Amino acid sequence: MKKWILALLLFVCLCTGGCGTESVRTDDYEYLIGVSLTNVMEPWLNNLAQVIGSRAETEKNVNLIFRDAAGSTEKQIQDIEALMKCGIDLLIVSPDGSNALNGIMEEVFEEIPIVVVGVEPQTKAYTTVIQADDNGIGKMAGEYILENFYTEGDKIIVFQGVEGSPISEDRLRGFTEAVKKKVKEKDIVYYYGDWFRDVAEARMKDYLVVNGAPDIVFAFNDEMAYGAYIAGEQLRMGNGTKFVGVDGFEGESAGLNLVEKEILDATIQSPDFGSLAYDTAMDILEEKEVQRDITVTPRMITGDKK
Repeated sequence: MKKWILALLLFVCLCTGGCGTESVRTDDYEYLIGVSLTNVMEPWLNNLAQVIGSRAETEKNVNLIFRDAAGSTEKQIQDIEALMKCGIDLLIVSPDGSNALNGIMEEVFEEIPIVVVGVEPQTKAYTTVIQADDNGIGKMAGEYILENFYTEGDKIIVFQGVEGSPISEDRLRGFTEAVKKKVKEKDIVYYYGDWFRDVAEARMKDYLVVNGAPDIVFAFNDEMAYGAYIAGEQLRMGNGTKFVGVDGFEGESAGLNLVEKEILDATIQSPDFGSLAYDTAMDILEEKEVQRDITVTPRMITGDKK
């Protein structure tokens, strides 16, 4: 795990008691931004936290408070309540896609602006929502696989995210739309990889032992694609398998580097949510005009892997 995230998790743990009845605002900075994450261990939220934290480090008039719900909606509600007690000026939140946060978001929105990142909430209580075209990501992957790798009869494995995730469901919908009537259903196997490398690695090993190497792997993020690749390497299978992921982050084991190293054949680069969220938050706080709905179009990153 990256040192930055270890530091973030420690900070989150130290803040679990909230801010009490006193605001933490001081004269040392002008703006206090609260960031509520569903689960910082998910790669895209990990990246979001890193980017927002890095951007804020360059600003002398901004302070951040991060809270991680660790996958618990109940805790996320408590986190947001605690952030409000801290006297935040704006909330950046990544909801889980359910309606469980509607009530607390409506309460918060009466007092301060809200920037939603990732999934459009089932309430209108927000200033701006920033999201990817996840249906388009799935469709782009399906079309790319058909045009560049697929021949009739090829076996395809698809690694989805967490069961019930709106992001995962949209990507699945786009992918199945692209490949229907072109790939037989029996030639596609679907697994939930829960967004994590080790889960995808375990699922891939199960498949390899019983079925041998697939021809193509499409994972809904680069972490799962890498986990599937590692499984093939460890079992000495899958040398000819093509791997396509999603995210395109920078970093030693992130998508861009994996494509450059010819481990992944391609990754679909989703938007830089961290920079978008930070810039949008600052524009709002500085009373500049912002879009209410921001949907960013992804792009395909390909390498020369043979």
